[in-house]
Amino acid sequence: MADNAIARDKITETNKPGTTSKAVLISRFSKEVTDFSSQYGSETSISYTVSNLAGRSNIFPAYGDFTQAAVFRTYGPWWKNVTSSPRKFKRTPPNFISDDYVELSFDLDVYPCKIEVWETYNPGSVVRILACDTASGTDVDDGRVRWQVLWEGQPEKCPDKSRIFSPTLREPLFKTSLIRLELCSTLCHYYTELDCVCMYGTLNPCSDMQAILKQAPTFEVKDCSDADEIVSQTLKYINTLSVSSHQESLDENKDPGHLPRETTDVKQEQVTPTEVTNDETFFEEDPEMGNGYFDDLPDEVIQLILSYLDVPALCVASRACMLMKKHCYDTLQYTELNLQPHWPQINNHTLQCLKSRCHHLQQLNLSWCGGNRGIMQSMTFGNFMKECGSELNTLYLANCKFVDSEVLRLLSEYCPKLADLDLQSCMGLDGIGLIHLTKLKGLKRLNLYRTHVDIHSLIAIIRTSPNLECLNLGSCSRINNFDEVAIELSKHCKKLKSLDFWRSRTITDVGLRALAYNCPDLEELDLGWCPELRSGSCCYLDLVDRCHKIKKLYLTANRTVCDDDLNAIASNCPDLEQLDILGTRQVSEESVLRILQSCPRMIMFDVSFCFSIEHEVVNEWSRIFPNCSIKKSFQQ
Repeated sequence: MADNAIARDKITETNKPGTTSKAVLISRFSKEVTDFSSQYGSETSISYTVSNLAGRSNIFPAYGDFTQAAVFRTYGPWWKNVTSSPRKFKRTPPNFISDDYVELSFDLDVYPCKIEVWETYNPGSVVRILACDTASGTDVDDGRVRWQVLWEGQPEKCPDKSRIFSPTLREPLFKTSLIRLELCSTLCHYYTELDCVCMYGTLNPCSDMQAILKQAPTFEVKDCSDADEIVSQTLKYINTLSVSSHQESLDENKDPGHLPRETTDVKQEQVTPTEVTNDETFFEEDPEMGNGYFDDLPDEVIQLILSYLDVPALCVASRACMLMKKHCYDTLQYTELNLQPHWPQINNHTLQCLKSRCHHLQQLNLSWCGGNRGIMQSMTFGNFMKECGSELNTLYLANCKFVDSEVLRLLSEYCPKLADLDLQSCMGLDGIGLIHLTKLKGLKRLNLYRTHVDIHSLIAIIRTSPNLECLNLGSCSRINNFDEVAIELSKHCKKLKSLDFWRSRTITDVGLRALAYNCPDLEELDLGWCPELRSGSCCYLDLVDRCHKIKKLYLTANRTVCDDDLNAIASNCPDLEQLDILGTRQVSEESVLRILQSCPRMIMFDVSFCFSIEHEVVNEWSRIFPNCSIKKSFQQ
């Protein structure tokens, strides 16, 4: 142990029951943020960035909106119900609800027995805590990186006060210095803000964790059900579908009005639900057993039943009998594939095994897969696309570290029908690689949030994408002239419906006016934190005077927005549903009230840090307009 680490964090010792040796309880605050999905702050700032999770507490026990906190990009249900929302995949496990994640490293490998998440604003969004087996290393060739779910639960609505969230963890299987938090902020009234993360653990396995934990500070512990029990019961039920488990009772009871009892008890460890088996795997079956009553079912019925299973469940069901294997391997079961919920198990081997089943693949979600440890290579993904990409129209690769220039080259070659492409936070891409997207002539939706796209490659993509409807350029810090981008969009993408210019620091009234005059179908426009836009140029008036279909308009931190702009919005945007004017100092209560009265479909209105709008007035408006969630952030 380094002296400075000992001085910073705590070490306590306690005797194990029945022994004279001492178990060491070590506590550590996170050392570094190694990966994350999104953040509210900019790439060149420390305000509202996820990196603020590293180190000791800066805010707790204060409650409120503080720039020193870690804040993610979205919250609430509103962003999921707009034109730009990602498509919803079938076969998504109901317990997978994560929207964001952050991975944190610590300076010592321990067996974790307690993890504290210090939440200082709108708590209740943490839904999963995982640990990575960093102590034993990884086998990159086989793609073996072990993750263990230490806890998972549902998001919750919490009182408006800071808290230290410390749920009861499952017994750790290995030492770790890498923890992953997954969050779902759907129930949050406003952005959730995290202060720090602390991990308690031991250097050696401990048989009595409760005795050890008595040495640690006691905080609120959240009670949660064990989701493994649900998985175990599901696997047991699937196993009972095997005819062999019922054969004896079927022979004894010929009455079709009675179902046989379950006689087979399968242990959880005997089945690996996340394993994807190779097509060449030998499949043994008793020739006298046959397929039982499965043979009496029409193929269409079996296919319909199997359509409700996700990929791991299909792999388990395929072991019931040869007939089930045939149906579970049918390529029509793999026209839509959502692998994001299973990201810890997805690697090179997984794609190789799935390749022969995906010749009719149309939608694929690989977001979050691959990780930082090289368990998936671009060559493997390219080979998969070569065989399975001809019909692909939707591909989500958010936060995939294996995505590079070669991947985009292969996509442009093997996926001619691709129309919906999500590359957000793919930091391995640059302008040279992105230029390959110019070969995809049918692009309608493109997400480049937090990528290193430059203006030259972006303009080339725009000029070859006349059908583009949704474009996300949020936090693209390497674009040095957003006016030029806006002008090119106005010339070549007149069908544009959704445009995200979040933190586009160089957009001015020139670019905004070009969009207003040439893209009349705009429904969503995010101009948050664009400091060069000036209300005095009348650019907002021109926008709403020509784009009457706007449903979502974010003018976050555009300080010059005034009453004239709000009155114009109220007069010209009857379909408006979401409006963000955070930080605007020149609007009055009268103009805000007019928006609420003139836009009956409003469901979200952010007036945080609008100093002329008092909390008491907001509370009264919330009572009068119950269908609109009016936001008024604060600091304690």
